[in-house]
Amino acid sequence: MENNILQSLNKYFENSDNDRIYSDIEPDGYVTDYGNKYPLLRINDVANSDAMLEFAVMGQMYDVLNLSYVGRMKG
Repeated sequence: MENNILQSLNKYFENSDNDRIYSDIEPDGYVTDYGNKYPLLRINDVANSDAMLEFAVMGQMYDVLNLSYVGRMKG
């Protein structure tokens, strides 16, 4: 699974410019069990065209996003 996540991230970031990336991020899209809200980024899963991988955006410094894997959703 780890390799699949890395391949999906590489493909997404190689094929997306900054405007696309920021428009794909949903503000307050992920809420933790403790009520903390984080922006959510969903990207295509390279292993399954009917699924997407979800990442909480934990932070950002300059143009580097700190992502935390949330899970996989089927479309």
